[in-house]
Amino acid sequence: MTKSDQTVLIAIDLEDKTLPRLERSYANLSHIADKVILLYVFEKEKFADADDESKNLLIKEKNKQLAAFSANIHNKTGLEVNAVLQTGHPAEEILKAATSYGVDLIAMSTHTHTEDDYTQKNSLGATVNKVVRQSAVPVFTFNSNVQLKKIKKILLPLDLTAETRQKVTNAIQIANRFGASIHIVSIYSSSFIEIQERLNEQMQLSKEFIEKENIPVTTKLIKSEKGPKSVAFTVLEYAEEIHADLIMVMTQQETRIEEFFMGSAVQTVLRFAKVPVMSIIPKELSTVILGA
Repeated sequence: MTKSDQTVLIAIDLEDKTLPRLERSYANLSHIADKVILLYVFEKEKFADADDESKNLLIKEKNKQLAAFSANIHNKTGLEVNAVLQTGHPAEEILKAATSYGVDLIAMSTHTHTEDDYTQKNSLGATVNKVVRQSAVPVFTFNSNVQLKKIKKILLPLDLTAETRQKVTNAIQIANRFGASIHIVSIYSSSFIEIQERLNEQMQLSKEFIEKENIPVTTKLIKSEKGPKSVAFTVLEYAEEIHADLIMVMTQQETRIEEFFMGSAVQTVLRFAKVPVMSIIPKELSTVILGA
């Protein structure tokens, strides 16, 4: 997919205190899109005690804010920006808008977290969680401390699950779009030599597959302590070590060797990453070994 046919839906919260900084960051999305749908969802439930006149005045004010935000992005980037206000539940309206406008990517911010915030529940915000789980298109998330910038390095965590071919294929597509390099990492916590050998084999096959597309690629095998928290933070530490600009993850449950799925490690990556994360739901199962 080239820039000329890429439509990005940006879901924003007009109550977010970080909007001025996020607004400056959004301009950097211009290298992946030529059209932006800027969506704000007005939640009537938050104003259940207000009368209809008050609600209408609030909606009018939000439309003004949205139009100003939209115009500023257009002026900075030259992109076509369509401002859309919907009323309802945020996740549902974001998913419906993505379908009705035929977008190729959803971009939305999450709340900032630190490692000290980690809990066993490890839950994302309800809106982000539902969108990431159900979106038919990739979801680009970033916390409010992330300054969006041109993507030059993509970190691709790989395991031994059946979606590996799709992960690599998606990474190639994104790398070509951004002109970026791909950095494969596999995390293991088992002492079984067989698992390490299989991971190494998988990484080498993936590396060869990527090199055929003339994309710079590196591989790294890292041992981690057991548990999804340890796996996730090992990924995040490596992302910082190589100065990655984007982490790509699959969000379907993947449980054969390492747990790296929504509800544990992927949620942790989404919450704590200091760079944007692109989440993709696999469309179909494929073979574990790329060369098979």
